[in-house]
Amino acid sequence: MITILFFLSYFGFTLLMSILIDLPYMIPLWIIIGPVIGILFVILFIVINYPIFKRSSYTSPYMFYVARSTAKFLNHVLMRINVEVTGRENIPKDGLLTIYANHKSYADPFIIFEAMNRPITFTPKMSVYKIPVLTHWLRYLGAFPIDRSSDRNTAKAMVEAIKVVRSGMAMMIFPEGGIKDRDEEKMVAMRAGAYRLATKAGADLLPVSIIGASRIKARAPFRSTHIKVIIHPLITLESVKDLTTAQIADKMFHIINQTI
Repeated sequence: MITILFFLSYFGFTLLMSILIDLPYMIPLWIIIGPVIGILFVILFIVINYPIFKRSSYTSPYMFYVARSTAKFLNHVLMRINVEVTGRENIPKDGLLTIYANHKSYADPFIIFEAMNRPITFTPKMSVYKIPVLTHWLRYLGAFPIDRSSDRNTAKAMVEAIKVVRSGMAMMIFPEGGIKDRDEEKMVAMRAGAYRLATKAGADLLPVSIIGASRIKARAPFRSTHIKVIIHPLITLESVKDLTTAQIADKMFHIINQTI
């Protein structure tokens, strides 16, 4: 939907300006300006939907549809990322769920959004909330900022995140605590505290491997990047309930890295 809206706005603007200003040498200018107009229309569409999002539950199918459609637009049109997904059948259709993946690019959340077939949210860092259009939308999605400079704020965010997961919203988490090494595809660090969300919320854990994301920065948007997402079999909380968070972290670390 978002991609169609972008191209309709883009080509519509180019055609309209070519008709209104009948100067053939101006057409290249309209073609150059067209993408900017298309992006502005996309932003406007999302903002217009804010009243609907505000009154919707975190797990609203429509809100997830718009979010996933936006992710696909960013992936395929703006960043030229082709996402191949295997193991989608491992995603549970319902139930409490947390998703853990390696993190090598700022595009990773959008890649995961495209790969999932059920409503999800995530825990972005504080700086993301400084982007005006995103602030409210992230809140409507059930996302909570992670303030790595304050343990107190992190604890508050954890409490709110637990409530969101318990409401039925799947939560995406990058347990490395940020992008640690862009040149290494594998997960190079693990914060055991990231797995407390699953244990405290009583949620199952879904390990995900993202392969190829380390190449996005050097290639996008001029060259396409093929990304492979492997969704591993679900790890039920029941099967790891007797493990410490450090042991759970180690288990997930090896599952995520073994296919990279």
